Amino acid sequence: MESKDELIDVYGYQTEVYTKSYNMMGRLLDNNFVKREVKRREWSDIYIYGGGYLGIQLYRVISPLVNVLSLVDKKGKLLINNINDIPVMDMSTLRGLYENQPVVITPLRFYREIYHDLKEFVAEDKIIFLEDFGGK
Repeated sequence: MESKDELIDVYGYQTEVYTKSYNMMGRLLDNNFVKREVKRREWSDIYIYGGGYLGIQLYRVISPLVNVLSLVDKKGKLLINNINDIPVMDMSTLRGLYENQPVVITPLRFYREIYHDLKEFVAEDKIIFLEDFGGK
């Protein structure tokens, strides 16, 4: 059985992830912010890693501004099943098609694992964490 301190640590971690997700979703609703960020980064073609809510929201807000080549997800599918207008691929497909475009990682919980997987064939300066969107 987990100790009380371990449970508190898990709760704190999960709360931090949810808070960051909520804040990022709010930032993505600001069209001027998104336009400034895309212009600053000089993006034309990108991939978005993550088929969850943040990945879908980023796709919706950014696709009028840049060519989102695809959402990438480990399982090759979106969290919400009834969305058919967003292209989705798995990591092995990305590996075969990748040609030096930026990849934005949207999941906040598994960013370390995703980063290490991408780093095998994507240059570090092309891997962008959603949390850094608007920073650096």
